[in-house]
Amino acid sequence: MSVEDAAAAIYAIQNAQAADLVRSVVVNSGYDPRDFVVYSFGGAGPVHCANYARDLGAEAVVVPLGATASTFSAYGLATSDVVLSAEVSDPANHPVPPEVVQRAYDGIEGELHERMDAQQLPFKSVDITREVDIRYSMQLSEVATPVPAGSLDQEALEGVAETFDELYAKLYGSEAGFRDAGLQLITYRAYATGTLPFSSELPGHETGSGTPAPSGQRRAFLSHEAGWQDAAVYQNADLRAGHRFAGPAIVEADTTTLAVPAGMNAEVDRLGNVVLTDEKGA
Repeated sequence: MSVEDAAAAIYAIQNAQAADLVRSVVVNSGYDPRDFVVYSFGGAGPVHCANYARDLGAEAVVVPLGATASTFSAYGLATSDVVLSAEVSDPANHPVPPEVVQRAYDGIEGELHERMDAQQLPFKSVDITREVDIRYSMQLSEVATPVPAGSLDQEALEGVAETFDELYAKLYGSEAGFRDAGLQLITYRAYATGTLPFSSELPGHETGSGTPAPSGQRRAFLSHEAGWQDAAVYQNADLRAGHRFAGPAIVEADTTTLAVPAGMNAEVDRLGNVVLTDEKGA
């Protein structure tokens, strides 16, 4: 096996593994990957995203390029909301007296407010959301189920139980549940979300139209199906909002490289992101 063949095999395995990991997370959450868009960032992500997104059947791939391409996770961490959680386990059979449930949430929410104050950050707001882990008796699969805010009564708790039935059926199938066995409330949990004063508005990218002029061309292996091909090379600094081009192509940025295999179309959106779509799904 040549070095090139070995590299091609490694590339194919990496793409397949990425697709399997994404698929397992999405499917296990009760969703279909074909209903979603892949958001690909980081230094290496754009090299693989078109291939594993095609494997998943995703609607499109959005690749954020520019100054934050390879540091998008860190940027997101620095500007995202602060989320803290607290929980208490107190297993009991449904129906649980509302005052017992209310007392549990009053305690953990009080703890969360104290911890948020200790952050000493200028939050615009702090919001509390609740959930409870519920399972059917004689089963082990627990499902985190939303709980309404405010004072709880028996009617509210029965609504929580009905929501659990719906979520369980969505995750495991409509015939998987066994309500006649009864329900067990296991763990009460709350989240405090502190919103920081960062603007969500981003500056628009300089506009252009048509197909940009490539900076060059080179032989490249961009997909296992197509093998080695002549690929147009574009510089990210030259791309403008509205530019369109088709694979096989390569987009070079200062901190990452985007691979656009044959059969994929690319378009630069108003924020300078490159959006990839499969010709077969267009």
